[in-house]
Amino acid sequence: MHIDDHGGHLSRRDAIRLALGAFGCAALGPLERAVAASGCRSLLPAIATQKFLVVIELDGGNDGLNMVVPQTLTNYALRRPTLALGTAQTQALDTGLYATGDFRLHGRMPRLAQMYRDGELAIVHKVGYPSANQSHDTSKLIWASGRRGDLPTANGWIARYAELAAPTTLGAVSVRRGRHRTMTGGSTDPLTLDTLAAFKFDVDTSFTQNHLKRLQIVRELLEARPGSAERDALLTGHALADQIGAAVTGYTGTAVYGTSGIGAAMRDVATMLQAGFETRIFYTGFGGFDTHAGQGTTTGPQPDLLEDLDEAIQGFADDCRAMGIWQNAVVLVMSEFGRRNFENGSGGTDHGGANPVLIAGGAIRGGLHGTAPSDDDLAQSVLPYGVDFRAIYSDVLQSHLGLADATQVFTEPFTSPTAVDVV
Repeated sequence: MHIDDHGGHLSRRDAIRLALGAFGCAALGPLERAVAASGCRSLLPAIATQKFLVVIELDGGNDGLNMVVPQTLTNYALRRPTLALGTAQTQALDTGLYATGDFRLHGRMPRLAQMYRDGELAIVHKVGYPSANQSHDTSKLIWASGRRGDLPTANGWIARYAELAAPTTLGAVSVRRGRHRTMTGGSTDPLTLDTLAAFKFDVDTSFTQNHLKRLQIVRELLEARPGSAERDALLTGHALADQIGAAVTGYTGTAVYGTSGIGAAMRDVATMLQAGFETRIFYTGFGGFDTHAGQGTTTGPQPDLLEDLDEAIQGFADDCRAMGIWQNAVVLVMSEFGRRNFENGSGGTDHGGANPVLIAGGAIRGGLHGTAPSDDDLAQSVLPYGVDFRAIYSDVLQSHLGLADATQVFTEPFTSPTAVDVV
């Protein structure tokens, strides 16, 4: 590549090639579109005083009946002769402001059970949508788009929210979920992160001592060029890499997240919050919940995953408390559907319908919400829905994030059989 020492000229093609060759974490195309859409707003961190939402997706269809266990329903034990959990295998929720003896949490979730007893965990029963679809892909698209119809062309509900209320590159961020469908569409491109540690410019292994000087020269040459979408996008990439790198090295949290992938993802979210980024919605999650066989009771695939979730949310809550921002947090745990009310012949459960949603935070209304499952519900094949999931998201967007009218995001009319007021 030729650089003119007198004029400091760098060709457009060379600038893009050099930056893309060094940038080892995310495509600059989305950053370019985000910069253009936001009017080249500064990416300097904001003070983390605004309220935010973290959505955790349990990918595969989590068995909600073995997460939020109905202890007083006869059909629970009858329909699950080997998978039903008794009191010795579950965590009590029978003390505190929202005490209940009707439901208990899985025994591998002691931290979330304590949050419930402390009034900082809400359980919303029977969440779903009309005419439950038992296809993973279709049901995920329904949740991601916030629509029951027109699915092939629907964009993501977070993309629609970002366009209205968080149009910067960092307004909404996907952590370890790739370019998730809930983030696609609209005029913005929410940031996609694999891990914070990977979001950096790669070092030239042949000239490692020149790395910082090389990046400095590229920035100076880009800054000397006239403004353009390409030039601004590349400078944005440099600025964003610097800020995220500083966030990683500056993170001072001491909370324990466990050793799981979801724990690492939630630590990354906490790191961004500690650095003061303006993100309003984080989307993350983990898989393994499609338990058709060998699901397990106290040990096994689902119990192990629930413990990972329990540790991750506790670590995140501890970090947020240390930062003084737990009152600003809503952590929402969802899955594309629940499992069948009855166990199958392989020690597992098949695709079902409605499911509980967990919501944690320092300012939520804890306790039980929605319509509790009944013995008549469990006599059916799948759990019928009693709360439309869009009612929960609408409550969070309006009451927590301050959006004036959630119908701007959820444009398809819907009616929830039961209203919710969690935040």
